[in-house]
Amino acid sequence: MKFLIKLKAEQTTTELLDFNKIQNCLSVPEYSIALEIIETEKKRVEAEEELIRAKEKAEEGDCLKSAFLSNMSHEIRTPMNGILGFAEILKTPDLTGEQQQEYISTMEICGVRMLNIIDDIVDISKIESGQMNVSVSETNVNKLLDDIYTFFKPEAEQKGLQIYYKNALPANKAIIKTDRNKLFAILTNLVKNAIKFTKTGSIEIGYHLVATLHATSLLEFYVRDTGIGIQPEQKEIIFERFRQVSESITREYEGAGLGLAISKTYVEMLGGKIWVESEEGKGSVFYFTIPYNTSKEDQTAI
Repeated sequence: MKFLIKLKAEQTTTELLDFNKIQNCLSVPEYSIALEIIETEKKRVEAEEELIRAKEKAEEGDCLKSAFLSNMSHEIRTPMNGILGFAEILKTPDLTGEQQQEYISTMEICGVRMLNIIDDIVDISKIESGQMNVSVSETNVNKLLDDIYTFFKPEAEQKGLQIYYKNALPANKAIIKTDRNKLFAILTNLVKNAIKFTKTGSIEIGYHLVATLHATSLLEFYVRDTGIGIQPEQKEIIFERFRQVSESITREYEGAGLGLAISKTYVEMLGGKIWVESEEGKGSVFYFTIPYNTSKEDQTAI
């Protein structure tokens, strides 16, 4: 063990992993043995560093989930208080029919908001537990975009926003095999966010066919808005589970903040990827791809 004492005396901790410097202060037999011991030491240090990183990641996850639960408590209580509050007001005698309809309408809005939050919580729970499955069926993407447009048009116009969509394929080429419900949910989440974070301007929904080096082409969907935009450092973390809600509990805009995390998981389950291009103060464009799976006859005819 004399060569180890010699090593420690002549080399720093960092230099102990520098084989060239070790060779200069040891004989050939000693050098061979030292390499084995130092390699073992190097693996031990790497294992310790990996454990530290795993511990820090777990602690960060616990903090994020705690903040998530705190925010969920607030998001659920707010519409519930609205429902209970207006239900109590409806007991007031001598209300006019117009007043009653106004209060009932507010209660319906609160109910829909709460239902959306519960749906998001159920979805993220299924994702976390690995219980979310893909159900493939024939889906007309042109019809799907028309449904999305029709659904969100009143809400967008109520805010003074223009909303429109663009189809890239004719009707007979727009039928693909995918999970319609998940595709609908992805687009719904993206359009909902676009309307939420856009005060003036427009929302555009669309897609186009992208050729690849593989046998299957891709459909690249996009949702473009003229909203507040996203800070560069936020572009990656907004797709992480629990991340968005934990970092802005008191933010101006309501919502659970789970939509993008759910959308990212759904896109990956469908075999695609999702990303965002954005400039703060000017707007954002969210893109995602899914395989253009259809009959071989249709693909070769394009």
